Amino acid sequence: MAQFRVEFVVDQATGKYLAELYNPDNQQELMVRTEAIYASQAAAVLGLVELFKDAILKFPQPGARARTQPKMKRRRTDRKRVVAKSREKSKKSKKRK
Repeated sequence: MAQFRVEFVVDQATGKYLAELYNPDNQQELMVRTEAIYASQAAAVLGLVELFKDAILKFPQPGARARTQPKMKRRRTDRKRVVAKSREKSKKSKKRK
């Protein structure tokens, strides 16, 4: 199981805290840094926990069907071509009669 190294740092300009998450495979590689929006280190911890909770809740349930891409709507030009072709067919059938 991956274990992230997380550091909470005070932004000197604002006096607020930010969180830095490091790569589990390479502890020196910074992966993500939040903005300095937390009033305290405790608030930063809770904010990070909430961020992970939200991400996990969006995962599909085990055994759920994979989402499919919605089909593209036909473009207006496609409809014009279909209408034009049907008109041509009706003209040809009228000429045969």
